[in-house]
Formats: sequence, structure tokens, C-alpha cells
Amino acid sequence: MIRYSLFCLLLLLGLRGSAQSQKPLPPGYLQWSATRRLQSADFQMKVRPQNNLNQSVGNLGIQMNGGIMDLFGKNANRAVQNVFHCGGSYLDSAGRLSTEIQIRYMQTLWDLNEVAARKLRQELRANAKRIILWGKPDANDLIRTAYEVVGQRQIQYAGETKYGLFLDKQEAWKRQIQNELLELAAFAVPD
Repeated sequence: MIRYSLFCLLLLLGLRGSAQSQKPLPPGYLQWSATRRLQSADFQMKVRPQNNLNQSVGNLGIQMNGGIMDLFGKNANRAVQNVFHCGGSYLDSAGRLSTEIQIRYMQTLWDLNEVAARKLRQELRANAKRIILWGKPDANDLIRTAYEVVGQRQIQYAGETKYGLFLDKQEAWKRQIQNELLELAAFAVPD
């Protein structure tokens, strides 16, 4: 009886939370898209003259938008978002690298984030019932692990391609990422 009451309480809390979920992104944030690629206009960080930035910066993130109960609905993939913050991103126009190379590098980092976001969506959906009933695994632990894994992959990518400059290695990474995105297509957010 206690388990049933607890389950009903959690269900009601989840339903109340899902009614408030799926908020639109705030202005200045972009959701990852297979059709829309990063452009120079997306990097909107305002810097002071004579700043100490000596390279481009992309502010990328994976976030939950909603509750665990949202993982059961038809918009389940929208519960995890892979975002780019325009106001926190900067292109180094004074640097020796062309804008095209810098954007390609940032886009590849964002694509790696999308692979991690899709794997996180897959893992959260597979564990949603256990998370609701027993609180294990902790969704925050799954998100933290996703961040750690994508961080390691981004470092590996940067090292192997010399920040996207080795074109043969860049192409190999691009193919690998595209294959992973295709394998995880069921966990994509529709454009």
C-alpha cells in the first residue's frame, strides 16, 4: 500500500512538472540542428578592446528541459537539449586562422556534444522507470558522466586534428561523428 501511494504521489508530481516543462530556449541560445550549421553571426560575445582572448570560444551545453516524466511522451527527445549560447561565444577575427576553419572546429565540437546528448537521451529513456521508482541511477550522475565523456572526446578530437587543421584527420572525425549520429537517429530532436 505504501509503495502504491508513493508511486501515485510521484506520478502526480511528475505530471505537474511535465505541464510546466518544454520551455522554449531563451533568446541568444540555439538548439543543435542537422540542417542549420553555425555561422559567424552566431558568435556574439562582446569583448573589450585589448582583451586577453587569443582564440575563439564556443559556449556549448547539454541541459534538461523538463522532468523525468517527459521521457515517456512523444516529445521525449526534447527533454535533453544540446545548446549553443551565442552571447558567450566569440570568434577571433585578429587570429591567424580563417573564420571558416574556426567555425568548422566549433561546429565539430557541437556535433560531438550532440552525440553525447543523444546517448544521454537513450540512457535516460532506458532508465526512466527505475529513476522514478527507486531514484537510481541518479539523472544528475548520468548528465555528469555525459559531460565527462564528451569533454574527453573533444580533447581527443582537438589533439588528433590540431584543432581542426589536419584536414585528413578532420574528415575522419566528421565521418565517424556522422555515423554515430545516424546510429542514434531515434534519439534526435526533430528540426
